[in-house]
Amino acid sequence: MMKGKFKKGFLILVVCLVFIQVIVMAAGPSPDAKSWGNQFITGVKILDSDSNPISEIPINAGFKVRYEWSIPDDEDVYEGDTMQVTLPSELQTAPNQQLDFKDANGNTVARGQATVAGSNQYEVTFTDYPETHSNISGYFEFFVKFSDEVQPGDPVDIVFDIPGGSVVIPITPEEPGDPGEPGDPGDPGDPAGDKFYKAGYYTENGTIEWFVTIIPPKLKSDPGMPGYYDPLFNVVVNDSYSQGQELIENTVKVRNAYLLEGNPQAIPSGDFSPIGVTDLDLNNRTFSVNLGDLDDGYGRQISYETRITDPEIETYSNDASVTAQDFDRDGGATVRIEGGEGGASGDQAGFSVMKEDSNNNPLPGAKFTLSRITSSGATEIATGLESGPDGKISYPQTLKFGTYQLVETEAPDGFQLLSDPYEFTLDSAGIKELTIPIVNKAEVGSVTLLKHEAGDEGKVLEGAKFMLYSGVAPNGTPIDEYETGPDGKITVNNLAFGSYYFVETVAPNGYEENTAPQAFTIGEGQVEVPFDLKVP
Repeated sequence: MMKGKFKKGFLILVVCLVFIQVIVMAAGPSPDAKSWGNQFITGVKILDSDSNPISEIPINAGFKVRYEWSIPDDEDVYEGDTMQVTLPSELQTAPNQQLDFKDANGNTVARGQATVAGSNQYEVTFTDYPETHSNISGYFEFFVKFSDEVQPGDPVDIVFDIPGGSVVIPITPEEPGDPGEPGDPGDPGDPAGDKFYKAGYYTENGTIEWFVTIIPPKLKSDPGMPGYYDPLFNVVVNDSYSQGQELIENTVKVRNAYLLEGNPQAIPSGDFSPIGVTDLDLNNRTFSVNLGDLDDGYGRQISYETRITDPEIETYSNDASVTAQDFDRDGGATVRIEGGEGGASGDQAGFSVMKEDSNNNPLPGAKFTLSRITSSGATEIATGLESGPDGKISYPQTLKFGTYQLVETEAPDGFQLLSDPYEFTLDSAGIKELTIPIVNKAEVGSVTLLKHEAGDEGKVLEGAKFMLYSGVAPNGTPIDEYETGPDGKITVNNLAFGSYYFVETVAPNGYEENTAPQAFTIGEGQVEVPFDLKVP
């Protein structure tokens, strides 16, 4: 038995070291609207009003130009960006309203319209659709007509300049077809009779101007009579117009007109004068104009305007009939306002990725910011993406192709925040299952055990051995055995967050063992074991 008292005691100081790095990624600047010119155009066609290819058409008829286009995936197009096409000098735009280009789901990709009717410019303005889609392509068709420099006769080569070359389309402008609005008679000719027709024109301010032309059937039998035609008695014009428009009553007017051989259009004579209407029925969209007796040797031309009330309608029609003594005729006309059609398509991608620890266990509760990476920098897409109970982070199929980064903003409890972004690429439509998981290392701390004589912390004890356990006594899992050095200390680093305890296995020479578990916890901040063992 040893002399004197055995002394025992130690103080455990636990210091948990937590390293947290904050990553800040600024969103990329919102770019100004950009004009892309015609660089997305891939093809051009000339079509009839039913979108069929044509090689000849009457010089006074309208037809369509179809442009096909595609946006390369490496070009970033933003809402408000535009592309423009310029028609060859032989063509000019016809009156048209704004046209929406939609995909199969009804999403508007872009909107197009001629800058000015009768010009050679057509402009397309993009929505935000290209910001979230890839493989974007489409087409647009709009109505055109020949410019004044084109004459009927020989084929004309229409040259469209597109990126990488040109498209040459030969087309033959033929002699004028159906009559239209009256114009200059040109070279004098013999008078002609017996014509009734209807025509209409969009005026670009939301109205349509309609013309009804009546040419009496018989040329004058008495050379001494005025004008060109025998009288026509009790002339009444009955008019009806289709849905989506309403009559502007104070626009109805009439003027004299006549016809010359070889000219499909009537020739005006004199100015328009207002004339009243009868039997007006706004609900059924009908009215009549009583012209009385045409005994001055001329026919008549009536003009009036309707206001468009339903801009979604593409084609507006108007029918008219004329009755007189021994004379009746019918006619009609249509006006196409939409000016063409357009469509587009695009693809989107999404992703899912696993969040795991170093042992491939799923980690819920991690939060991320998603950004798209381009040559101009990082553009923030979403914040607060969180791994679910199964450790999965998912984003729906709403992204365009490209390079993306996930930046961790909040790590799961007990794990270190990632210092580097997780970068990946989306290059095909659908949900991409990313095969490389996002792995977090557990948070770690350090513990320092100080063994000293009870009542005298300045007298440290060397040679004491302790077993370190993880868990709660007495059911912990042994980690390793440690021995106090000359400074009386044991320091253990890289301990994951959790509960631990020391048990003395060998006392210093001259001291008794203390086998009571000395528990401590590694966690956020600094943790100390608040006791000082003394000799019993």
